[in-house]
Amino acid sequence: MTEKKAVLNVTVDESIAAATREHARQLDITVSSVVEDALKVHIEEFKRRQRGIAAIEAYFDEHGWPTAKEQAEIDAEMAEERRLIAEAEERRQAKRRGSAA
Repeated sequence: MTEKKAVLNVTVDESIAAATREHARQLDITVSSVVEDALKVHIEEFKRRQRGIAAIEAYFDEHGWPTAKEQAEIDAEMAEERRLIAEAEERRQAKRRGSAA
């Protein structure tokens, strides 16, 4: 059984409206379908994120939240991981440039 539809008036930037119309045209669907699909994805992502945050809070409530010192250590480790990822990406791009020559 199909759920009853409701009217929802929204205001968006002209560029978003144009892109939405073009997307609908390319897929041969209505603008309403494009907007509904996008809202479904957004709402599901929001719910998933909220469940994740609740799980993290529950874990830390049970096992204890990091101290300031522990958090500083975690932040330093994460910064190093980000640095390594950036270095790896630079190497990957350099290899691509080298093979494109």
